[in-house]
Amino acid sequence: MSRQIQFRRGTATEHENFTGAVGEITVDTTNNTLRVHDGTTLGGTSLARADAVPDLTSFDYIVASGRTDTMWWRKYKSGTVDMGGHYTGNATTITLPVKLANTNYEVLISKNDPVAYWASTHLAVGTRSTNKFVISTYGDSANMRVAWQITNAIAAD
Repeated sequence: MSRQIQFRRGTATEHENFTGAVGEITVDTTNNTLRVHDGTTLGGTSLARADAVPDLTSFDYIVASGRTDTMWWRKYKSGTVDMGGHYTGNATTITLPVKLANTNYEVLISKNDPVAYWASTHLAVGTRSTNKFVISTYGDSANMRVAWQITNAIAAD
């Protein structure tokens, strides 16, 4: 013979005036849902039914990411990528951690150091390709820390 397990049950109104034991599960017969109790909250916490959960397929989310000492990147379900990093010194070529589909991307660069005498230093993005770009510096920049970032670019794969 099989066994039947039956949880305590009641209407939504009855639940709102009931405090279940810690970890107790009850059945809300009005909304056809379960409620989980913590021993103090009136009515407990109602659990969502599958038909009440929104469709999440249109949301973008991170599918891969990585980090080194000087760079980071995030790749999204949509195929876009965000990445950035830093270095200290003069003009340099940055090899991107993720190859891009085209050169239609913007690079945000900034002096990432509060030392005032670098105020005369200018930064510019030079040539760029799908896997690297050049940062040009003008002025006293030998020890300047430079930060860079690319957002919402299209990854090559």
